[in-house]
Amino acid sequence: MQTLYLNEHGLQIKKKSNRLIVKKEGKIVEEVALGELKRVLIFGNSQVTTEAMRLLSKNAVEVAFLSAHGRFHYRLVPETSKNIFLRLAQHERSRDHSFKMQFCRNLVRAKIRNQRTLLVRYRRNQPHADINSHLSALKASLEDIDRQDDIARLMGIEGQAARTYFSGYGKLLRGDFKMSGRQYRPAPDPVNAMLSFGYTLILHEIQGLLEACGFDVFLAFLHSVKYGRASLAMDMQEEFRAPVIDRLVLYLVNRKIVSPNDFKKKGKGGVWLKEKPRKRFLTNYDRFMTASFQDPVSRMKKTFRGLLREQVLQLENTLIHNSHYQPFNFPS
Repeated sequence: MQTLYLNEHGLQIKKKSNRLIVKKEGKIVEEVALGELKRVLIFGNSQVTTEAMRLLSKNAVEVAFLSAHGRFHYRLVPETSKNIFLRLAQHERSRDHSFKMQFCRNLVRAKIRNQRTLLVRYRRNQPHADINSHLSALKASLEDIDRQDDIARLMGIEGQAARTYFSGYGKLLRGDFKMSGRQYRPAPDPVNAMLSFGYTLILHEIQGLLEACGFDVFLAFLHSVKYGRASLAMDMQEEFRAPVIDRLVLYLVNRKIVSPNDFKKKGKGGVWLKEKPRKRFLTNYDRFMTASFQDPVSRMKKTFRGLLREQVLQLENTLIHNSHYQPFNFPS
């Protein structure tokens, strides 16, 4: 187990020898050997003892606290890497316009290509879905990328492509689920709620990997600097949105693993997954992250969780050696 999800209110997380025990109302509901544990995600109001926190810190396990609805609050992480040379290289590359544009063009190209690939893959089982115009528009966006030498214009292409993509994505949803486009803060419908929740999960996995390597997570290349925002994690997230989270949500909807009754609405606060369906979401998210597939380039078996780590290490090499970064391309 690499990730422990604590999905209920009122839990107590304590230390017992070199294990974690999880109690509810005085009864032990789970015992966890640290083993390969990398992170603990706590949803809602639960308590972690000081002894348990010391044990987690000693074993380099990060702890993230989220609201009952899955909104991120804060993280407790082990000591930051002392890799000052990486941070120096990162700041130097951020001032190199040529490097920055090449990196950002590659990233945006990979994101749009992966979005288009997802639509193509799902259309094979849904030939009735009218998404030809969306595929053509995304192809045109890809052809326009290399002509850009300005981040703002590149982001404009990315934004237009995202609107086109989600318009087509909505046509692939089966049953009673609908979406008119990507919306968040708050999410107005169940599909947007699941997308936002999934993006939060993978974003903080990436942020943890970046921090462990010694990156300055607040300094990015595609996303602008904003106080308190882990912009570099947002950069790295782009190539994985469609292959992992968007695909997961389509799977959950079209296989009827979730239903509209699994969500609740609170005034103008948006739509949220209920507690038990959220557990199903987390189980399937972890399965998507750990299921093996054949990488189209290396022909080796990989997992998305392992691939996140590989891409972070590749970025480290890219910045230190001022070399080319190759984002992940979702195989069609």
